[in-house]
Amino acid sequence: MPGKPSAPPRSRTRARQGPAAPRWARRLCLREETADFAVRGFPCDRPESRRVLERHGRSFLTGFNTALTAAPGAVQERLTDLDPVERGFAYEGAGMACALLDTLALTGGRRVRALLRGPGRDYVHLVHVGAGWALAKAPLPGARRLLGLDPLLGWLALDGLGFSYGYFGGRTAVARIARKGPPRPGGTVRHQGLGRSLWFVEAADPDRIAGTITGFPEDRRSHLWSGVGLAACYAGGAADGELDRLRERSGPYWQHLAQGAAFAAEARRRGGHIPEHTHRGVLRLVGVDAVTAAGWTLDAERRLRGDGSLGDFLAWRALISGSALASR
Repeated sequence: MPGKPSAPPRSRTRARQGPAAPRWARRLCLREETADFAVRGFPCDRPESRRVLERHGRSFLTGFNTALTAAPGAVQERLTDLDPVERGFAYEGAGMACALLDTLALTGGRRVRALLRGPGRDYVHLVHVGAGWALAKAPLPGARRLLGLDPLLGWLALDGLGFSYGYFGGRTAVARIARKGPPRPGGTVRHQGLGRSLWFVEAADPDRIAGTITGFPEDRRSHLWSGVGLAACYAGGAADGELDRLRERSGPYWQHLAQGAAFAAEARRRGGHIPEHTHRGVLRLVGVDAVTAAGWTLDAERRLRGDGSLGDFLAWRALISGSALASR
């Protein structure tokens, strides 16, 4: 008597790629016009900055929509053809998609971990930031632990959350946050992300950005300037004179602007490509080369307690700011 037919062998490639995306995930895909400044209500009076920043937004959407419809291991195959300048933004979008699916499907962070173990490992900062975008859509208590985020870099998820408030809410949301009372401890990192969003919300205009930050209570401005420095050097979109003006307008918060620039330099270095605008931005804002600034972040990390606490994250930033001050 013939034996029971055996099941077809499981694809080893599928196993390596991680969990396949559920069919319903396609409903979450975002349309390309989501990145359009006119649709977002952002200023359209700076065409070159708009062109650069909208391109980054579209790259984010590419990563987001790709990760919604493919297993994490297949993401690399689909994002390899992207310009290296854009790849980090795509992995930020992929991080959001994986975290959103893990949250909605209650999969215990499997997709985020698979992305970080595989194609996203060179974009670890961006994937963590992207995970924070997901928290704006699907809040998850204890997300840093449940999604399997790195103890220290996991705080960047709050940066991503803060960025999403500004990017999706525009000037109205930024003004509303400025009027709120003192933030809870993690709010310091959210304000870093909100500052990063100002680079997009104000189309990389130094004077508009500085004017917006002035509308916030003094104790939040350092965090906002940190985010501005990160965005200016990671995303680009400003000419040399505008970068000089940004440095001038940062005033007593210059070391925080420089710290954000150093974060950007290290994220670019880790991704394997430091573009011209990052080299130029770090040099104009900080006065050192991008590789030196990136090294400050690694040196500072080695001096931390290593407990992954918010205090450790803020100490990391403070040590980098100290290196910037010492370089003047």
